[in-house]
Amino acid sequence: MKKLSISTSGYWARMLKLFQGCETTSSLGKHHEGTDMNFDRIDRLVAKEDFCFQAWSDRYSKGVWAALGLWENQIDTVRDLSSGGDLDMFFATDYVFSAEWLPYVTGRTLAEAMQRLEERLASLPQDQLSRGSQWADLVSKAIDALSEATRGRSWYDDKKPESLDDLPATFDLAVEQAATSDTEEKGQ
Repeated sequence: MKKLSISTSGYWARMLKLFQGCETTSSLGKHHEGTDMNFDRIDRLVAKEDFCFQAWSDRYSKGVWAALGLWENQIDTVRDLSSGGDLDMFFATDYVFSAEWLPYVTGRTLAEAMQRLEERLASLPQDQLSRGSQWADLVSKAIDALSEATRGRSWYDDKKPESLDDLPATFDLAVEQAATSDTEEKGQ
């Protein structure tokens, strides 16, 4: 499985310039499907906010994944589970794809996956796109829960993955749920 992992800002900036200079529709570039490609949010999160970025080809023909995380091991969790056996993969990808605020997407090509990730980031409140934000905290908690539920467990072994609470579909619902959860914890 090929993995692209970028966390060095100088390298990332050079790669973006290279991608934006491409002229074919089958590669990353300015003219993918008639639209200008812009990865400003991804670039800012990686270069200035110290997020990690990975891209990989999906074993189950979903295309190419593009993902951001606060740490590489968060992305590794999703990448490893998305490449696992069918039952483990279904469990993990259903969880990840259920929330439109998680920075994990697929596309037919790397360019399309990165564009979808950029669009997902554009749909979030822009003040949340930082390392110390509530969004970053919610992403970490969601992926940490997935990691804990599946650590050392598989649908193919005696130890099955633990059940996970459904993720809120939208960021606004995730914020509401977090506020309710915080209030309940303080009241106990």
